Amino acid sequence: MADRLIRTATADLEVRGKDGRTLVGIAVPYDTPTDIRDYSGTYSEQFRFGAFERTIRERGDRIKLLSLHDRLKLPIGRATLLREDTAGLYGEWRVSKTEAGDEVLELVRDGALDSFSIGFVPVRNVWSRDRSSVVRTEAKLLEVSVVALPAYETARIVGVRHNPRIIDAATAERRLKLLDME
Repeated sequence: MADRLIRTATADLEVRGKDGRTLVGIAVPYDTPTDIRDYSGTYSEQFRFGAFERTIRERGDRIKLLSLHDRLKLPIGRATLLREDTAGLYGEWRVSKTEAGDEVLELVRDGALDSFSIGFVPVRNVWSRDRSSVVRTEAKLLEVSVVALPAYETARIVGVRHNPRIIDAATAERRLKLLDME
């Protein structure tokens, strides 16, 4: 089995759902090169639309949500929806009503945690001749984590679902800017 890799993205977090326990956002932006430094060296990486199609089809609702990629602790939730969108891998993750889940949601609401990160195994890649860049055309998604420091600046948590409410002008403007990026 290929090595497990981790990629992190900035999140403009939003919590949604009747009880405010669903994180929503882009876990991996598509066609967005970012500089990576790992055991393979330093190179530019980007994911393409379709990279997670097989994962979504085979195990979409079984993708776990972790805190800080900590696989030694229990998951804090799971995916309830994963789909490929022109902007990237969009998902909704239900955060479990546990002490760890409550703590993560509070940090998200406070803005201390505002990023998604993925753990994945590369399946199909297209490397440049000089190995300075790679395009991930297929990857096996292992997990999604909520983190503080991203690799991909445009992978966003755009919300935490909760009861509908009126939003302030700054939040509305930020969301409109995100839509313009698509």
